[in-house]
Amino acid sequence: MSEADPPNNVLLENNATTTDGVLQGSNHGEESTREEHQDTNQLTKESLKNEPEDAEKEAEEDRKLGRNQEAYARVTHTLKGHSRPISSLSFAPDGTKLSSSSADGVILIWKVILPEKPSSDRGGVVGHQVEFMSKLVDGASEDEENDRPREGINDLAWSPDSEYLVSGSDDHAIHVWAPSSQSLPSNPSSSSSSSTTRPIRKLLGHSHCVYCVKFNPIGTLLISGSFDETVKVWDFLAGKLLRTLPGHSEVVSCLDFSRDGSVIVSGSFDGLIRMWDTTSGQCLKTMVVAQETNAPVTFITFTPNSRYLITCSLDSTVRIWDYRSKEGTVMKSYTGHTNIKYSIPARVISRVTTTNKLDPGNPIGDRDLVLMGSEDGSLWIWDLQSRELVLRKASHQDSIIGISVHPTNPSIFATAGLDKDPSIKLVSLSCPPSSKT
Repeated sequence: MSEADPPNNVLLENNATTTDGVLQGSNHGEESTREEHQDTNQLTKESLKNEPEDAEKEAEEDRKLGRNQEAYARVTHTLKGHSRPISSLSFAPDGTKLSSSSADGVILIWKVILPEKPSSDRGGVVGHQVEFMSKLVDGASEDEENDRPREGINDLAWSPDSEYLVSGSDDHAIHVWAPSSQSLPSNPSSSSSSSTTRPIRKLLGHSHCVYCVKFNPIGTLLISGSFDETVKVWDFLAGKLLRTLPGHSEVVSCLDFSRDGSVIVSGSFDGLIRMWDTTSGQCLKTMVVAQETNAPVTFITFTPNSRYLITCSLDSTVRIWDYRSKEGTVMKSYTGHTNIKYSIPARVISRVTTTNKLDPGNPIGDRDLVLMGSEDGSLWIWDLQSRELVLRKASHQDSIIGISVHPTNPSIFATAGLDKDPSIKLVSLSCPPSSKT
């Protein structure tokens, strides 16, 4: 496995070629919140860090940054309502809603209002909770006395039209919700029946907890990964299982579609990345994320042009892959944060997707950024091309377990914390410091 730098500005350009014709052909406890599963699958090494050396390195990085990081990435709102660790966080594609799920079995939906002209002194976003949904134990209403706890929710995915929300749950089912058609309560902590809704459909077929879910780009297909070690492909409109993709030997922890929907990629705690033909279900390629550690893969996504993959794994490394080579080539990697236990997603903020990219006051500036949360509660931001650390900022009191970037204004993103701090923070980026030292 080699590591090389791709040419500048090719990772995210929207007019790049897609994956068509590129690939060559080439296979627990019942209550399973995302973090509880990962506790049992963390790396066996006592530590991946040398504490004195790391302290010196961090101090040097702080001196090098030497900038007002509070002003660069400012928390504008803190949203609360979950009683247990947050498991997933997702903006709707239209940018008007933010959803969160938790081990408490509850989904909260927050309305996000962006001003017509973002204000640099106000952070450019107003967010408040306007809709609440509760996932109920099968056969029991929210108001009934019931000794059984609600099943935890592991992942969320919005349909491309922002009308439907699906959740993958510990009850082995995928739940389909239509939040836009429900009444809007005023209190996220309320447990009254007026503030809860039931799913409009359940998709059944997995034999264990559903860990991850993802729509294809046009919203006709849904894929799911599970602790039963399979990927399942669903006809979302018909609510029908189309095919099962076996091949992983541990939990399927992450999934994505290519931009044209023709290829599915899956990652697993077995340390493998597998690529599949969406139509036939054929496995096109298998890659090992880290030969030296066999680190579990916890997050995977295509870049917007589908030419590269971004992965996170439990060796505290974010990698960008050119998967078109025979065994896959790591083009860039980002390290320094701590990620040895939990599924923490990485996100890319691209200047290509910013409408005001030529404005010198654009918060994204003249570069693409990689965002990552750390298990010490800090937020990390790197320059994508140079791998320079742009920001390291204390954000949550516990591990950052979720990050979601606003789809129409990528200078705004949300982060979510684990059990000591099950809150959501909205963050607004100001103009980044110069990449020149």
